[in-house]
Amino acid sequence: MQKRIIVIVFLAITIAATVIFLRSDDTSVGATKDQKDTPGERPAPPMGKLKWDSEIQHLTGRESLDTLRGKLLGLSKTEAVAEIEGFLSKGDDRITGLDLTIGTGGKLEGWPTLRVFLLDLLLEIDPAAAARISRGMLEDKTSPDEWSIALRNVAKGEGDTENKEYLRKKTEQLINNPEWQAQPSVGYLNAFDVLVYAGATESAPLLSSLVQRKDRRDLAHAGFLTLDRLVQRKPVEMLTLIQADLALQESRPEMTAQQFARADIRDGQQQAVVKSWLLDPSRTPTELRNFASTYPNNNRMISQNLLTSEDHVSGADLATHDREVLEIIRHWKTEPGFETLSPYLEIMDGRVSGFVKGADGSRR
Repeated sequence: MQKRIIVIVFLAITIAATVIFLRSDDTSVGATKDQKDTPGERPAPPMGKLKWDSEIQHLTGRESLDTLRGKLLGLSKTEAVAEIEGFLSKGDDRITGLDLTIGTGGKLEGWPTLRVFLLDLLLEIDPAAAARISRGMLEDKTSPDEWSIALRNVAKGEGDTENKEYLRKKTEQLINNPEWQAQPSVGYLNAFDVLVYAGATESAPLLSSLVQRKDRRDLAHAGFLTLDRLVQRKPVEMLTLIQADLALQESRPEMTAQQFARADIRDGQQQAVVKSWLLDPSRTPTELRNFASTYPNNNRMISQNLLTSEDHVSGADLATHDREVLEIIRHWKTEPGFETLSPYLEIMDGRVSGFVKGADGSRR
């Protein structure tokens, strides 16, 4: 019996589910006022509660960060935001000795610098203030780790607003930074998830150029994962762009074929794009063989990310999908124009039939 493979990827590109923050008029730490501050609207509030020089003099490791967190959470929300914003505005920083780590649900579990730690804590204390302050930081060249957390803060702190074009442009700016690209940090690679969150089909040319970088496997893999996840979310738009990208198809024929194998041909628009690609006389045996031996490509990349998460597809839904696409594949065998593709349709038929038989057998 053929089995589906769920690919588990533990990479620096990690995925985060959306964190829900409660909004109220309470001024204690953790509550959020319904405010819409914009960068430059007011000067940074003065600090005063904490003696930062002594607080950070011997700051190393998780224990000292936990102590600082406790002190900041012990202040009112307004005071805590003022302390953090004031410190960040000075440009000071400290190395913590920890790696940037994203845990379940997108919660940070490791912070390489004090500034990253404070940016992360801001979102917990006051999401709206975190978004405002982060927008200001995204106007300066600080570090890719800071930028990735700042992008997350804007996305989560502002919620479902018309900011996705802003997020896309800032993320592309981060990715294209020559210095950051030369030695990509964990934060740099995590930032690719912002493009997935933003549904950034406009970033397809950038991702394509990275996928074609055979001299940089790290960038090529980051570009591939992001392109792949965008195809899953916006299949018609992305597959249409990939079909027109002749350079990508020539450079990575197997990969592009596997992207078309992600299409759900039960959907009329997706089926039309796939048929157009399959029946193109320029299709090579390599592409057709890879498509047929992969379809349907329902593998999922499982990891922890800044903003997004993968939907779970039930076994029942997969079984229904397989039975319905098997009928379409068998209908294609009778359609004019598909005669030359008969060997590949047989491969698809056998593959999907195996899935259907396996599902039927498991119910007995």
